[in-house]
Parts: sequence; C-alpha cells; structure tokens
Amino acid sequence: MRLVTFAVLTVLTPGLAHFSATSRAQENTADIPDPYVLFDLRDNFVWNLTHYQILNPDEDVVETLITEADQGQMIFDLVLRDTVPPYCELRFDPAICDGRGTPVDWFSDLPQTICMEIPANASFNFAEQLKGARFLCLEPRERLMLPENWQGKQSDTQIYLSQRIEPGAVTVRDDIATIDILLLDAINTPLSTLTPEGYGDAKIGMTEDEVRAAMIEPMTSTREGTEDTSCYHLQSAGGPTGLGFMMLDGRLARVSVYADEYDIATSLIRTGRAIQVGDDIEDVRAAYGDSLIEEENEYQGPDGRYLTWWANDGKTSGIRFETGPDGTITAMHAGTDTIAQSESCY
Repeated sequence: MRLVTFAVLTVLTPGLAHFSATSRAQENTADIPDPYVLFDLRDNFVWNLTHYQILNPDEDVVETLITEADQGQMIFDLVLRDTVPPYCELRFDPAICDGRGTPVDWFSDLPQTICMEIPANASFNFAEQLKGARFLCLEPRERLMLPENWQGKQSDTQIYLSQRIEPGAVTVRDDIATIDILLLDAINTPLSTLTPEGYGDAKIGMTEDEVRAAMIEPMTSTREGTEDTSCYHLQSAGGPTGLGFMMLDGRLARVSVYADEYDIATSLIRTGRAIQVGDDIEDVRAAYGDSLIEEENEYQGPDGRYLTWWANDGKTSGIRFETGPDGTITAMHAGTDTIAQSESCY
C-alpha cells in the first residue's frame, strides 16, 4: 500500500487563479484573503482492499477544514493526473465502489467524496466538534465542477482544479465526521512536465503555430508591437502566469518557469524528476546528482546559484535551475543550449 501525501499552503491571495494577471495585484491589496488548502494527489493513491480512504493527510489540512467549517468561503484546490481511480479508491465506504484498480477519465467518473483519517492532534484540538470521529469526509452537495473550458487533449496533462467553496458545519455519525461543501466556482489549469524536450506537447524545435496548437489555450506574444522578430516569447493566456516559451529564429528554443507568488499553478509545474520552483537547492542536488554544473548566479551574488544539468555530452539539451541567496529555486529553464544564457532574449 502507498500513502497519499497532502500539501497545504497557508492563507493566500483570494481567488488565486481566478484573478487575471493585470488585476491581481490590485485585488491583493483590496480584499481579505480567503482560507486555502491544497490537496496534491499526483504521486500516490491508496490501494486497500479493506477500507477506501485517503490516509495520513497533513494535519494542517484537517485543522483548516474543521476551523473553517460553516465560517464562509474558502479556496479548495486539487491537483491530480488526468485519470483518477474509481470511486471506491477515494471513498471510505467500500459499498460505494464501481470497480477496483482501473483508472477512469474525469468526465465519466470524477470522485465526489474525499475521506481521510483524522490525525491524533486534530482529534484532541477539535474534540468537541469531532466527538470521537476517526475519519473526516468532504461531501459536495453537487458534483465537483469541471470548468467549461476544460480540454484534456495534452498527452502529459495533470489537472489543477481551483475551486471556491462554502463548507457547511461538521456533522458526526458513528466514527465519521462529514463536512458538506457547496461549490461556487472553479478554474481548471492543465499542467505538464518540464523536460529538456519541452513542456507537455509543446516540443523544442516547434514553430509558433505548432506551439500554439500544442498548448490548446490561446497564446499571447511579446513580438506584437516590437521590431524584434528573431527572439520573442509566447505565454498561455490562461496560465500558468510564470510559464513562458522562448521562440528563437522561428523555433521553440527553451521553456522557462519563473516563481509567481500570486499563481499557485506556476509553483506546481515539475521537471521529470519532480523539482519545482520553491524547492530547496538540496532537492535539486539530490535529484540530478553529481552531473550538475554549479555556477554563481550573475544577478544574485555569491550565494545565488545556477545549477545546470545536461541531457547529452554535447550540452545541446538540458535543464537549468536558478536559486536566490536563500537556496530556493526561483526559476527553471529547459531546452537547447540557450538555457545557459542569463538573459532569455539577447
């Protein structure tokens, strides 16, 4: 059996991906942030023939859900692959099961109830509300929302579903505590894996038209309104906002991911070895080993680093990571030898 790991982020900007890039800073100062939890379920699902629930959730996730029950709106985000296990794999009650072990697609069988064991500290801290319950289940009053613009066409797609919900009060029956959730709106952002070959279906060497077709969503271009046509950038209009595609001499040369504190989708993009912006420099060293080439970051001083991993001996394809003085990954670049340039268009 493999255990699911949960990621939780503290209170963040309200709306997250619901805000456009042009207005988000203004919204950030004008509104009080909504509480926020993130369920990152990309890596492991539970396969258990006796009970069907998500095991070992992050304690902060459970405590945030209980604290915010019946208190108003909050942001409830899910990150999964484009296929998910059958209902029984995510439900506590084994009677609710439509087959075991066969992945299904989102449209035909999106799981609706998510159950988890309640950590001991949460049981103690919320003893009055939980009344001895061992499990916490989230039960939507309606089906989880899939936004109208969702298209699952990318071969490497992961799903980042950001939902604004209104949780009801905690109710307890036997040893199960339940929170009904009312879904108010949802934004879906397809995510892909960053590799030396590109990002999902957008491959290094593609023309602009090919990149636009591969990314599905409309793309904006920095070439518009300028005289420079040899080097420019494309960006998906639907996000992630920190993701950019550098076109050089008519071909995709590199894909870059820059940390964006207002866009959680950006921070969820991973390399093929599961590194993402916000990770520590030691995570990169552990993932890519002795073949990493480390250099001083031109803009961050001696404590900032460039860490470059080449996929071939000719150093024509690879990934570069940039860190700040604190050792945190602030940017990732993948593609041709242009990743070694400190400036994106030069």
